[in-house]
Amino acid sequence: MSEHAYDISYLLESEPARTVAPDLRIARAPSPAPAPPSLAAVQEALARELLQAAAVHEAMIEQYLRMTEVGYRDSYEL
Repeated sequence: MSEHAYDISYLLESEPARTVAPDLRIARAPSPAPAPPSLAAVQEALARELLQAAAVHEAMIEQYLRMTEVGYRDSYEL
C-alpha cells in the first residue's frame, strides 16, 4: 500500500462537518393517576411489614440475651 492510503492530514486540516438538527418537541400526555389500593392490599402490606418487624425484634432480643449472659457470667468469674 502507498503512503497516501495512511495520510489523514487533510482530515485534520478540514473543518468539521456541522449538521443542523431540527428542534423536536414531544408532547406527552400526563400519566393516569394510579388507582388507590384496595383495603385488602393495604392490610396485606401492613401484615408483611409487621412480620418483618417481629423477626427483627426477635433477633434483637436474642442478641441482647446473648450479650447479657456473657456479661453476667463474666461478672461472677472475678
